[in-house]
Amino acid sequence: MGDVAEAVGVSKTTISRYLHGEYAYMSSETKAKIEQVIRELGYRPNRMAQGLKATVSHMVGVSIADVGNPFSSLLIKGMQEECRARDVQLLVCDANNRPELECANIESLLDAQVDGLIVNTVGNNDAWLADFHGRKNRKPVVMLDRIMTPPTYDSVSSDNAGAVRSMLDHLASRGFDHVAFVTKPGDGISTRTTRRIAFEEYMGAHSMDGDVLVYDSDAHDLADRIKELLDAHGAEKVCLFANNEESMRDVLEATSAQTRERIGICAFADEQWAKYSGFGITCLDQNPVLMGRTAARKLFSRVYDGAKNPCSVDEIPTRLCVFASTQI
Repeated sequence: MGDVAEAVGVSKTTISRYLHGEYAYMSSETKAKIEQVIRELGYRPNRMAQGLKATVSHMVGVSIADVGNPFSSLLIKGMQEECRARDVQLLVCDANNRPELECANIESLLDAQVDGLIVNTVGNNDAWLADFHGRKNRKPVVMLDRIMTPPTYDSVSSDNAGAVRSMLDHLASRGFDHVAFVTKPGDGISTRTTRRIAFEEYMGAHSMDGDVLVYDSDAHDLADRIKELLDAHGAEKVCLFANNEESMRDVLEATSAQTRERIGICAFADEQWAKYSGFGITCLDQNPVLMGRTAARKLFSRVYDGAKNPCSVDEIPTRLCVFASTQI
């Protein structure tokens, strides 16, 4: 910073004000000269050092439930796009689907002096997150995808219930007799619970038959459950509706190519992934990039723009993408 100040012919305080976007008492000529010198010298400010003196660090943190999930990578992509536009550094931590790691991630990000947090929770961690809300040292938080009920923080999720109804309307129009909603246990995970409830309510209000197929372990366990289901429904037109991409992969692994030719398959899944899976799988695309961007915008409005309104939940509409898997 001293080298930049000397080259421009101003004080280090002026350079600091420029770096923090404080241009009120700075001439356009000085601002342009600073920009030129920074480019010529290749100067990059030390964010951590800035955070020690400033009231904001221009860093935000995110704890992701499972960074290995393709859906999660698209959430991060959306957040990063917004951070780049605001010149904010994004710090990413992976909770590996473990509540204790999620708690450790949040504590670590606070130690790093982040201005705010985005939490894609692993689930079953609501009590800790509720206690965190009452802390004196807590920072603004936005919950992403999986949220708390009732909402304690600003939140962004898919319109999960509407998406389920949209898919089931499509399956009804295709003449399916029986639909099985395939999911791992959903206790404590808002997305799974909301989708299951919407499925059960739809079945209760319509003539189409269906049930929820919950499996605990892997595709091997699921294969036996699917075989029992298909045997029980004989010649009926059956569709397997997977809760997410993980369950979709398990369904594909648990069924033979011959079986998949005579049943329907659909899922909550990214269109680009589902389109090229075998014959193309009908899916509900959640637009995770937009979800990530929306979460970052909500956080920035609290942290940098002074928003004081009550917490709110933004539900991002899903898009039904029809492919060959439900055209039997």
